[in-house]
Amino acid sequence: MALAFHALPLAGTILLLASRRVSLLGAGSVGMLLAMATLAAVQPDAGTAVAVVARKAAEGVWLAWHAMSIIAAGLLFHRAYEARPVAAEAAAGVEDRRRTAVTACFLVGPFAESVTGFGIGLVVALAMLRPLDLPPVRAAALGLFSQILVPWGAMGVGTRVGAELVGVTFADLGSTSALLMLVVLPGVLPVFWWLIHRSGIASRPADRLRDLLLVLALGGLIWATNRFVAPELGGGLSTGLLLLLLEGPRRLRDPAALPRLAGRLWPYALLVGGLMATRLLPPLSGWTASWLVLDPFDGLAPLPVLRHPSSWLVLLAMALLVRLPPGAAGGVVTGALRAALMPMATTLVFIVLAVCMAASGGAALFGAAWRELAGPFAVLATPLFGAAVGMLTGSNTAGNALMMTIQLNLAAGSGVPPLLVAALQAVSGSLWTMLNPGRIVMAASLLGLARAEGAVYRASLPIGVAAVLVLLAVVAVARFAA
Repeated sequence: MALAFHALPLAGTILLLASRRVSLLGAGSVGMLLAMATLAAVQPDAGTAVAVVARKAAEGVWLAWHAMSIIAAGLLFHRAYEARPVAAEAAAGVEDRRRTAVTACFLVGPFAESVTGFGIGLVVALAMLRPLDLPPVRAAALGLFSQILVPWGAMGVGTRVGAELVGVTFADLGSTSALLMLVVLPGVLPVFWWLIHRSGIASRPADRLRDLLLVLALGGLIWATNRFVAPELGGGLSTGLLLLLLEGPRRLRDPAALPRLAGRLWPYALLVGGLMATRLLPPLSGWTASWLVLDPFDGLAPLPVLRHPSSWLVLLAMALLVRLPPGAAGGVVTGALRAALMPMATTLVFIVLAVCMAASGGAALFGAAWRELAGPFAVLATPLFGAAVGMLTGSNTAGNALMMTIQLNLAAGSGVPPLLVAALQAVSGSLWTMLNPGRIVMAASLLGLARAEGAVYRASLPIGVAAVLVLLAVVAVARFAA
């Protein structure tokens, strides 16, 4: 009976999402109110209930603000960047089709998603794939590879939230997630090869070897960036460096290409360079770590304003906006803030839901019940639970907020390190956001496909299945080695 009572917030949210009749925000709001009611019900008296619920809700709002500020700032930066008058690049020639597909799916699309998030990588990847004359359904599926680095999407906001909820450092969770990507990225390559083959693009053994070396280099750079630089730069810096190494020499052969490329990419270069400087360059790194640090809850996720990604995103957005006519700049700001309201509100309700549910003891009860049912194999379901919630919510922030503490309770006593469990949740939940109905509809609509969402979903499903199979193998090895 106690389990059923404590499971109401989670079960209610999932059922509402599965019904497809309630929005993500609506389902999260209901779950949040149920979690608050559950937390209040386990308190000894009404006065204590009000105080505890208010305190936990305030902590949830504070944790959510870390993500919400990046959401708003990231959308503002993206809208300001897109509003610039920049000459269009010529489409790639037919002889470059395979190279362009690889670059779009594993570098340019993931770079855009890492820096801004919210499906922007899909928009960018499909813009590169569209001129290649691929079958539209398979082009849509290929475009979804742009979501492969969503654990670092929007400057790692979802992974940051997951780390804060379970009390590990962002760098530790990011680094462990990057180690998982070192096996996931090669694991999804066969699906990529199958899709491009079905699209009329051949792959020689040498091509496949280059692809494998590329994704291994990408995974290694992501790990190194998380461990030694800044976890929020894991996706953006790694893909950016590889783009420079692979595309730079070719671009330099065209004398006019370098100034044109610099004119397009200087905002991203300043963003990445500024964030790196605040972490690696003394004495700036010391100043930004100690000045203007907001810490209203005495050690609960302090926010260093001078080195927070949202501060740099806003600063660079302003630098871009001052070059626009006043009316146009105002429209960009208004449009960005309007677009940010829904994902910000959704992030808020899911994080408050997670904080209240964890405080009520519901996460611990759910984990104990699953362990009793599944015994020593309970932890093996970690990637499956993560994937299911990622697909339902379409947001790694919401998915991590909803499931991170529950996943750790599911795995208690299994012998699998808690940090690995948290990384499995972060990676599986993030990767399956690409299979959320909203992403599928977005991919189809960007290519002008009418009533083809089912076909796009069937073509894309093997990407998610391959990733989950790899993660299941990892957790199985970890469980039986414990």
